[in-house]
Amino acid sequence: MKRYSLQLLLLLCVGLLSACISESMDSQETPSKVKEGDDIPSFTLHASDGQEVSSTALDGQVYVLTFFDTGCPDCQQELQVLQRIYDKFHSVIPVLNIPRSQSKDEVQAYWSKAGLTMPFHIPDNLELYYQFATRTIPRTYVIDEKGKVCATFTDSPIADFDTLEAI
Repeated sequence: MKRYSLQLLLLLCVGLLSACISESMDSQETPSKVKEGDDIPSFTLHASDGQEVSSTALDGQVYVLTFFDTGCPDCQQELQVLQRIYDKFHSVIPVLNIPRSQSKDEVQAYWSKAGLTMPFHIPDNLELYYQFATRTIPRTYVIDEKGKVCATFTDSPIADFDTLEAI
């Protein structure tokens, strides 16, 4: 009985450790399709506050773009960091929070529970996420005023406030 309990515990630990990895388990994938120095793919999103935002409209300014899932512990931690960045810089640096595959209602429920006030942006499908990667979240990108990626962060390590503030 002890042996089966230990095996069950081990399986649960492995499941928790991989909680932030999507269903796609293609081990041949590179960590990121979009890397530092790359141009940002073109996109248009609708924010939870009703505004539309696009990569074209953001030309000429620095912004932060993050993919997340509210059930992912690393994402939950990253979202709190991003809220601090939003609180301090929202008038000059947009923070775009994009759920990988959750509905507006699911994200709104988490936002209320976690006390988040920054907007989030619901994509029409997974196409935008797949332009960046096919697995692993959180995934945070700092985009410069020329539309190029100047910094990237995944779950190892996630971006911290001091690092993002310095960038």
